[in-house]
Amino acid sequence: PTSMAAEAVRNLRTSIVMSNVDQVPQVIMLTSSLPDEGKTTTAIALAQNFTGLGKRVLVIEGDIRHRVFRDYLDLKKTKGLLAVLSGQMELAEAVERSYLIDADVLVGERAAMNAADVFSSARFRGLIAEARRAYDVVIIDTPPVLLVPDARVVAKLADAVIYAVEWNSTAKRDVIAGLRLMTDGGIRVTGLALTRIDLKKIKRYGGYAGYGSYGALKKYVRTYHES
Repeated sequence: PTSMAAEAVRNLRTSIVMSNVDQVPQVIMLTSSLPDEGKTTTAIALAQNFTGLGKRVLVIEGDIRHRVFRDYLDLKKTKGLLAVLSGQMELAEAVERSYLIDADVLVGERAAMNAADVFSSARFRGLIAEARRAYDVVIIDTPPVLLVPDARVVAKLADAVIYAVEWNSTAKRDVIAGLRLMTDGGIRVTGLALTRIDLKKIKRYGGYAGYGSYGALKKYVRTYHES
C-alpha cells in the first residue's frame, strides 16, 4: 500500500476521478497501442484500488481474442461475457468474485462472430447499462488500438478512456497513431498511463525521472494535436 507502484495506482485513480468532477467517471476503459504494454495489469491494479475504498467493482475482460483473466485472477468459470450477451446467463450469475482483488469479474469467451460486432451490439450496450446500475465502478480491459477496432467501439460507452504506454518501450509513432485512430473516431482519451517503469533507472536520476518521461510524451501528443 505504501510502495511506489501502489502510489502510482492511487495517482491514476485520483486523476480519473478528477477528470470530470461534475460527473465522476463510472465506466473506465483501458487500451494500448500494441500487445504486452501493461494495460491489463493496470486495469486489475486499478480495480483493486477502487475496491480498497469500499467500491463495488466489476472488471470486464473485453480483450476476448487474448483471454488471460482466468489465469491472472485464479478464476474457475469458463462462461462469462458472451453467455450474458446471448441470454444464456444473467449478469449476476455470470460474474465470478476474485478474492485476489475483491472485485467481480466477467471473463471473456471466444466469439464465433466478429468481436467488434459483439461490442457494437444492442445487447452489449444493455449489459453496460445494467452494470452501471449494479456497480459503483466498471472497468473494461480492451484489445490494442492498432490491431483491431474493438477498443474504439467500446470507448463510445465509457466515461473515461485510459491509454497505457510502456515506459521506455512504446514507440512515439505508435502512441500517436493510436491516438489518431481514437480522435478520428470522435473519442476523447482521458489520459495516458505509463506502465512498467524501471525503478532502478528512475533512482539513477532521482525520484522524479518518470515525470520527465511523461512530460516528453505529453509534448509529443500535444505536437500531434496542434498539427
